[in-house]
Formats: sequence, structure tokens, C-alpha cells
Amino acid sequence: MTAQIDIKQDSLKIVLAGNPNVGKSVFFNALTGVYVDVSNFPGTTVDISSGKYKDMVVMDTPGVYGVSSFNDEERVARDVILYADIVLNIVDALHMERDLFLTQQIIDMGKPVVVALNMMDEVKKNGIEIDIDELSRQLGVIVIPTTAIRGKGIEEVKEALEHAKPGNPLPIVSQHLPEVRDMVDEDSEALLVLEEDENIISRHNISGVKGMREEIYQARRARIDEIVQKV
Repeated sequence: MTAQIDIKQDSLKIVLAGNPNVGKSVFFNALTGVYVDVSNFPGTTVDISSGKYKDMVVMDTPGVYGVSSFNDEERVARDVILYADIVLNIVDALHMERDLFLTQQIIDMGKPVVVALNMMDEVKKNGIEIDIDELSRQLGVIVIPTTAIRGKGIEEVKEALEHAKPGNPLPIVSQHLPEVRDMVDEDSEALLVLEEDENIISRHNISGVKGMREEIYQARRARIDEIVQKV
């Protein structure tokens, strides 16, 4: 962090998350303005941008399709998202069936989330209609329609961040999370233990836990397909 950003240790952390090419940088710039620090994430070649919005720290993450540890980008995104206080999840409205997998995973971590449903101009252009209220109900979080590149919805997103809340986790996650919760520091880490993330498992010296990655991924995929059908 640079001195000019002057970030307090106990500041709330807003973390931006989304698939590649969903327009995260537009939201990051809208929140942080001029003063941005770009630093190398420890042990990787991946850069992380951070800045300030009001009294909160804002951190960007690499574009990823899920929180796991298959490559450096995913490991960095995972470690930043794991300890976020609020996640601003940017979703490409034209590709919800792809992007909402990450959304549901972050919700399964127990994080307060605001979803910016971006590129709504493209949705209209393609003659598609999305029931935003129903999408919000299904996910259990605030969903704001945006066309970020034109500044549409940005102010509403800023306002929504003050009211971010945890969403509706998958039943399979709610059922099994308590089994591993005491082994780690955060709900978010407990989810990744269930999802067999070797890095988190070794970080906490955990052994003998039956992994459920395949079952959780299948349940998440089925849930997203169901949501997309409804909205």
C-alpha cells in the first residue's frame, strides 16, 4: 500500500470479483478515482490494484471463473476474496449461466455480496429480458443492472455497497459447513476445505476430512441453471 492512500489496518475491505472481461476495471476506477496502488501479490507475478472508497479499502482481483487454486490468478483471487468484508461481484448479463457459478460460490462462502449485472445495453440489443427482482430473490443479495462503460448504475452500486448482505447458500453447503467450521478461521475457508482446496487444507494442517468438491460443484451448476431458467 502507498502512503498516499493511507489505509487504516481495521478498514473494511471491498473486493471486486468476476470472470475475465466483465468490466471490473470500470467499477474499480469509479470507486477509487485517482489514487491507486499496484503491487505484486507475494510469491506470484500477479499484480493487485488497491485504492480507497470513503473509509474502505477497495481491492481488485484477476478475472477468474471460480475460487480455487489451479493457477496463480486463481490463487491470488482466492486469497483476496477469502478475507473480504464485502464482495462486489460483476456479472456479464449476457453470460449469466457462466458467471453466476462464481457468484454462488462467493455466496456459499458467507460473504456479503452486491451483484452488478453489467452490459445491460447488450441484453436489450439482443432482445433479452431479465427479471432483476427475481434474480435478487433467488440469490438473496442486491442485484443492480448496470452499463458501466456509460456510467449507468454506478451510483446505485455505490449506494448498495452500504447494504451488502450474505445471500442464499446451497443446501449441501449449509448442511456440511458446520462439520469443518471449527478447523479454520472463516466460513469462506471452511467452504474451500469442503471443496478440497489443498492450499487451505495444508495451511490449517487439516487431515481426514472427506472432500465434496464434485458434489458441491454439481449442485452449484444445477442451481445456476435453475436460476437462469427462472429469470
